[in-house]
Amino acid sequence: MSTTKIPRTIVVTGATGNQGRGTIRALIASGENWHIRALARDLNSPWTKALIDDYSHDVEAGRLSFVKGNAYDPSSLQLAFAGAYGVFAVTWESATGRVLVEEAEMAHEIEAGRNLVLASKEAGVKHFVFSSLPDMDKTTNGQFLGIHHMNNKHAIEKIAKEHLAGVTCLIPADGVVEFRTAIPSKQVAQWTDPIYDMGNFAAKVFELGVEKTAGKTYLVLSEPITPEEMAQIFTKVTGQPAIHNPISPEQFGEMTAPFIGPAFKLDAQKMMEWASVVPADKVCFGAMEYEKMKETFEELGLKASTFEDWLRRSGWTGPE
Repeated sequence: MSTTKIPRTIVVTGATGNQGRGTIRALIASGENWHIRALARDLNSPWTKALIDDYSHDVEAGRLSFVKGNAYDPSSLQLAFAGAYGVFAVTWESATGRVLVEEAEMAHEIEAGRNLVLASKEAGVKHFVFSSLPDMDKTTNGQFLGIHHMNNKHAIEKIAKEHLAGVTCLIPADGVVEFRTAIPSKQVAQWTDPIYDMGNFAAKVFELGVEKTAGKTYLVLSEPITPEEMAQIFTKVTGQPAIHNPISPEQFGEMTAPFIGPAFKLDAQKMMEWASVVPADKVCFGAMEYEKMKETFEELGLKASTFEDWLRRSGWTGPE
């Protein structure tokens, strides 16, 4: 009789996105006995086909499979999550195929998140690992209301904890790849490599298991760093001169809105207005004390990449 354990299935949502791809990579590299079920809206898209090609050996070996699913289609999620042990869930402020005009439309993300949670509940998923963000209304003491893309993820986190027993949250930072950020040169912020770091942290959480990590929130965030320091590090690594040339929060909102729609303009602007004044002794967008960084490392044994780590690993040499 074979003593080989049957692999447990982890569904990775948003498989072709940064966090999804990173989680697939890290789960495969972990050596754990997982079967990874990658969820994609379109199995014939160039991005999905490229991912299948990248991991053709694992697909052939039965370690990785692909399934069609859409966060706005509960029936597709029910099929995709059937028999799964764990789910890595990520949601987005953008809505594929839609231009968001009114701020109220940003709530589409909560709908998607609720569908992921309820499908997990129906499937009996034991471990739900969610890419979350803080409640910015609370964090800013009501000074900067309407940072919907962050508040919505926190709302989904609350829904998950209401319906599921085994919820672990990971909080990343924005992966900034240029130096025209809308914050002062000496204002501290934090860094995340959304592919490498989120993947490693998610894989570690699944490895440790729901018994050790349920109810926990871990910060996938670098040590605080200023835009000025990022520019200096860029020059050190690449040899290319660089300066921090900040834009205004309003310009940032105007620059990012076309990717999502007019509804996102004030959301993004307010986020950067807050980022410009976050207290230097706080971490996680000003929502937590530094001790939370230490706690994450002590429990997971992982630290997020520094900006220099990312530059050397990615080979990025600046915008083309």
